[in-house]
Amino acid sequence: MIATAEPLVSVVLPCLNEEEAIGSCIQKIQSTLAGANIAGEIVVCDNGSTDRSAAIAERLGARVVHQPVRGYGNAYLKGFDSARGRYLIMGDADDTYDFTLIPRFLELLTGEGYDFVTGSRYLNGGHQHITPLHRIFGNPALTAILNRLFGTRYTDVYCGFRGFSRRAYDLIRPVSPGMEFNLELAINAGLAQLRVEEIPIELAPRKGESKLRTFRDGWRSLRMMLLYSPNTVFLLPGSVLLLLGIGIHAAMLLGLLHWDGRPAAAVTGVFGTIFSVVGFQILSLGLHAKTYSWSRRFERNNRSLESFYRRFTLESGLLLGGALVLLGGVVLAGLVVEWLRADMLPLPRPEWASLAATLIILGCSTLFSSLFISAMSMSRRPERV
Repeated sequence: MIATAEPLVSVVLPCLNEEEAIGSCIQKIQSTLAGANIAGEIVVCDNGSTDRSAAIAERLGARVVHQPVRGYGNAYLKGFDSARGRYLIMGDADDTYDFTLIPRFLELLTGEGYDFVTGSRYLNGGHQHITPLHRIFGNPALTAILNRLFGTRYTDVYCGFRGFSRRAYDLIRPVSPGMEFNLELAINAGLAQLRVEEIPIELAPRKGESKLRTFRDGWRSLRMMLLYSPNTVFLLPGSVLLLLGIGIHAAMLLGLLHWDGRPAAAVTGVFGTIFSVVGFQILSLGLHAKTYSWSRRFERNNRSLESFYRRFTLESGLLLGGALVLLGGVVLAGLVVEWLRADMLPLPRPEWASLAATLIILGCSTLFSSLFISAMSMSRRPERV
């Protein structure tokens, strides 16, 4: 391994109590870099080990940095920030990955124009040492969901053996603290439209105790995918429900809905309110999620979103919300007066009550959503050219 002030590549290893494997990993990396005449460094990010892991890494010549805040993602974030190489290779410190493939990663990154190169344990049957639950169900399911939501073509989104340029990492800008860090890298590489390539790798048996928590980490991964795919998860179902609810209200007011010859009344109006309110809330969540994605620069070419924020102001949102509340309040007040004059007998047109309730709820939601969206959009800054 050739050590320079500005190495070509930094190999970053997160480490938490890996004294059984860390020495072997470092020696394999050093041998590979030296044999290929590659200027590189090894950065070990110790995540609070209580064994001899950090001492072994230092003795073998790796640069050890410390991240006291526990978490797989936290360790990588610290490690990448400390790395000096133009290219970054990530791999686990449990001796499961074949680090002799590092030159192949660099060849694809430096010679073939790829921005993000990831290993796949499923291309040539290299997944036999993954635990059965993860091998058969967990990883394939998460990979399929991610590909469906984001239009990617990964075969192994949870592989931890990856390489990318510093520029690509700055575009990806991961923030996840836990095991979902790997998933965020794959998602953001797709959203940032990087050139992605997979290469087959074979997973070796793990040394030491696994840090993966199946159900907790699986849920956190699914939660991340839902947050990053607002069109599919929020905007489509929200629009359908909102239009359905408004349609029910309109049809009732126009006398178009009848059951057994009788006009639809209070119960049908309740469903109109439910669909309208739930649809509006889902749409609001979708807009919040897209605003988050926009603030991360992955929606930088979304003209409709940019147009919305050129026109949207906190004042306009508050005005719209206030108008809906006022309109619903006027309708409701008129109904109450009519109801009192009729000695509290059932109203002849109860559908107006459900419409008034819908308007008031949507108005209040608009008021508070406007405040929240305005606060989120303030974090957006003009991009440097």
